[in-house]
Amino acid sequence: MADLDTKPRPGASRRDFLRGSGLAAASAVISGPARAALDEAAAEAREAQDAVPVLSGQVKITLKVNGQERHTTVEPRSTLLDTLRHRLDVTGPKRVCDRGSCGACTTLVDGAPVYSCTTLAVSCQGKTIETLESFDTGPEGVPHAFHQNDGLMCGYCTPGFVTACKALLDRNPHPTLEEVKQGLNGNICRCGTYVGVLKAALAAAKSMKGA
Repeated sequence: MADLDTKPRPGASRRDFLRGSGLAAASAVISGPARAALDEAAAEAREAQDAVPVLSGQVKITLKVNGQERHTTVEPRSTLLDTLRHRLDVTGPKRVCDRGSCGACTTLVDGAPVYSCTTLAVSCQGKTIETLESFDTGPEGVPHAFHQNDGLMCGYCTPGFVTACKALLDRNPHPTLEEVKQGLNGNICRCGTYVGVLKAALAAAKSMKGA
């Protein structure tokens, strides 16, 4: 009786055999229309990937900040916060947590409050960017309401609160206390000045209503 050859063949393994068998079975199951659909989807994915520009090095960008066209050069990874503060000398938004959890860097982009520390500057081209430097500081303005209602202590969180409050009042000029709390829940005050902040928001709403 001949001895059975139990040694694995060079260059092959049981795993390779099973993998090959599985691919062959899968290929046999896939019908012609299904294969055409898969090929079409793969082609569309490649076209979409090719359509996205790859940015590297230094990129020239133009940002509309507080009503002015501002030109600068940044790395594609630069955040809106870094670009505003270090390239354009717009220092209203503050860097505190630098991870999108405290709200001190809140900036308005097309009227919506965003964390500028987690927003890429290159993505803001063609959009309207507002910081508290452009807000009305008169009796009807949000900054005045914060001043009159002691809505600040150390001041680091204040720009973010003022910006978030303006965004809230722009979309809802007559908020209730609960709506104010909901609208400002993305901002944190480590000094605990929440009572003053809420009073300031309601006072600003009242002043805007009477304006």
